[in-house]
Amino acid sequence: MQITAQKRENFGKKNKALRRANMLPGVVMEKGSQSVPVVLNSVEFGKAYKEAGETTLIDFLVGDADYKVLISEVQLHPVTLKPIHAAFRKVNLKEKITAQVPVEVVNEELNALVKAKEAIVLKLLDEIEVEALPTDLPREFVVDASKLAAVGDEIKVKDLDYDRAKVEITNHSDEDPVVLLDKIEEIKEEEAPVSEEEALAKVTATEELSEEEKAKRALEKEEKPEKVKK
Repeated sequence: MQITAQKRENFGKKNKALRRANMLPGVVMEKGSQSVPVVLNSVEFGKAYKEAGETTLIDFLVGDADYKVLISEVQLHPVTLKPIHAAFRKVNLKEKITAQVPVEVVNEELNALVKAKEAIVLKLLDEIEVEALPTDLPREFVVDASKLAAVGDEIKVKDLDYDRAKVEITNHSDEDPVVLLDKIEEIKEEEAPVSEEEALAKVTATEELSEEEKAKRALEKEEKPEKVKK
């Protein structure tokens, strides 16, 4: 997969003009190196993000430079939910990295108790941190909910299907539940949603951050916590 971008010279409020032209501001970052501000086609990025997620390697072309990157962080507009900024993480193909792999629950509609409206499938983990070479990162962890036969049944980390010789789960033990089949209870009243004015204020505050600050925040999210003993 390949994305073509250009180095970016305009920052801050000028980013709005870029978005109106279907261009997305972003940054290529590498720990210990200066970040590279870029701009790319938002439609091309959307297609790549849908296919690659945050765990598939991308050839990122910026002028004469060819970076091997992962999509590290995508900021969405809180009202339109369209990307307003993207951070790309440059990787070394020979060095292991940590990444957050999403959990995808499938076949929920085929579960007998769910079809009978006697139970509900609860996804307890949205993503799981792993350590692996960039080329060995799983695209996602797929969990088959049709295998849950009784209320209280769980699918645990140890039940996940992945190459244990190449991939290590670092932030959960084997016994941690990923998915649970639970009985249906009365749904509690949800909290009031954030108003559009509050959401727009957050967008404005984010746009006022410098590219270095945005890159620093994204890199901080990549910091690896202490491994969980199994």
